[in-house]
Amino acid sequence: MGDIAIGVGLGQFHDGLPEPEELFRYVERADELGIDSIWLPDHVISERPELDTTVLMSVIAARTRDIKMGPSVLTLPARNPVAVANTYANLDYLTGGRGRVIMAVGLGADPRLCDVLGISSAQRPERLREAIELMRRLWTEDSVDYDGEHYQLNGVTVTPKPAQGTLDIWIGGNSDAALKRVARYGDGWFPALMSPQEFNTKLDRLMAFCDEVGREVERDEAGVILPSYVARDPDRAREIKARVLERRGLVGSSSKFEECSAFGTPVDCVETIQKYVDAGCTKFVLMPAGPPSERIGQLELYSREVLPELSSSTS
Repeated sequence: MGDIAIGVGLGQFHDGLPEPEELFRYVERADELGIDSIWLPDHVISERPELDTTVLMSVIAARTRDIKMGPSVLTLPARNPVAVANTYANLDYLTGGRGRVIMAVGLGADPRLCDVLGISSAQRPERLREAIELMRRLWTEDSVDYDGEHYQLNGVTVTPKPAQGTLDIWIGGNSDAALKRVARYGDGWFPALMSPQEFNTKLDRLMAFCDEVGREVERDEAGVILPSYVARDPDRAREIKARVLERRGLVGSSSKFEECSAFGTPVDCVETIQKYVDAGCTKFVLMPAGPPSERIGQLELYSREVLPELSSSTS
């Protein structure tokens, strides 16, 4: 089994936006602590405050040295793939071309983003496939011709190109249709709100789909997104979890959420994440809940009291 890698989210500001300097310090501290990666939700249409994914990735590129970064996940059918390929190639250049930029894409959690741009929701799967094909070619070829149903190019390229060739493209989603997309043209799988047993079952299903189409996706190129809040005070963790459940309308029916999140003391969170490790998962994104003012403290606890315990338990 590969090493355990823990990334963190930056977004979902239900309790209000952090001040810019507080946000900058969060990304800097994550880098200093050796957190594997930062992932940024793509919620252009949202009832809560959100910051643009690409703008935030530019901030991370300017403020950090080693941490990886990516969207979780980018609603690619709503974007022009030439512009996206150029933007992320630029980010690769600005981060030193050391593999710090990862693409994670999907149909998008909110179909309205496509609707407001005049794109039919029914077109999203094929637009996603064509866009991924196009981006890989734009990152590796000097003159791209493409005649698809939704995109047509004649002699187009982007420069600079990613230093190490095409960026890895992970595909989000929990459904069989999403797994088949990963099998056919993804480099990794990025589900959310999935129990350890579901993860194990669907990872096996993904491997079977890969066999069917004759492609290989490594078993450890899969990571799960877990809502999380860790605190030494269990009462504080319960308070934050209750607030999250209320926002999600899950009060009184929280068993599913309990299986798919990591709230509690550091020991509680280690136990939760260990269940995923036992199910074959080695990559995690802990999406922090709670006020922005507490999120740097979350990073400290993840780094010092959660990740080391997971590493020792799998050695």
